[in-house]
Amino acid sequence: MLHIFNRYFAALFIAGALSFISVAAQAEPADGWHAFTTGDHAKAEAIWRLLAEKGDRNAAFGLGMLEQARNQFEQAARWYEQAARAGLTSAQVLLGSMYIDGRGVPRDGTLAYAWFNRANLDGHANAARVRDAIAAKLTSQELAQANALSESFASPK
Repeated sequence: MLHIFNRYFAALFIAGALSFISVAAQAEPADGWHAFTTGDHAKAEAIWRLLAEKGDRNAAFGLGMLEQARNQFEQAARWYEQAARAGLTSAQVLLGSMYIDGRGVPRDGTLAYAWFNRANLDGHANAARVRDAIAAKLTSQELAQANALSESFASPK
């Protein structure tokens, strides 16, 4: 009798998991945001991971937010960088902030400036203010390096 119960439970678990994966595979990043904001982080992660691994910048950003909420800053920085390199200015700003604070990445004013500058070049409304504050603390050589890095971060059109 116990074997039958275990098989039944295993079949239900597998069916549920396959159904969950199927739903996640058909989901949009907005579905992940809904799950995230309602506290269903496992569902948000499942939705976003499938999409982010296919290159979706909004899903990568969502995973960055999720990992940051979990205090997994190295993982957050990795996902933010994927979204930032794809041109998402919010990710560029958050990644730049992580370089300012040294959260999940080494503290690095040059990289912080480069990401804030990239966000400014890509149209972020407030990135220039932070970029300029960082620039005031960089040497001319660091500033030249940061500008070159910023150009290299431009997403392919």
